[in-house]
Amino acid sequence: MPNPFADLRKQLIPDDETGEVLRRMLDDGIDLSQPREIGFHCVFGEQAQAEAFAARAAQLDGVRVEPPEVDEEGIWDVVVVRDMKPEHDAITAMERKLAALADEHGGFPDGWGCAGDAPAEDEDGADDGAG
Repeated sequence: MPNPFADLRKQLIPDDETGEVLRRMLDDGIDLSQPREIGFHCVFGEQAQAEAFAARAAQLDGVRVEPPEVDEEGIWDVVVVRDMKPEHDAITAMERKLAALADEHGGFPDGWGCAGDAPAEDEDGADDGAG
């Protein structure tokens, strides 16, 4: 039986890229009230920057930091994982915290995703910090 409050719940989510992803998750039948692993990606141009960021991010409460990985273009990606409910405010707050920390190390945020999901991308195909 369809949930009569599903449309209202979707309308209450802010209208931005993170909100769009959360609405898609609801459409896919994902229960947003249940905690799940969310990975926040931050990228860097140099290995030393990525490693310094990873060391600092690992000091944050309640996170697990995956070792930096480099792609075929030489971009270093660090994923900071937190087990949390996929809620707009919580995701946005974590993105802001990690963006500030990444900026201190010469990097920037590059999207978020849930276990098994790819990071969200904006209209031009670039990761946008949502997802």
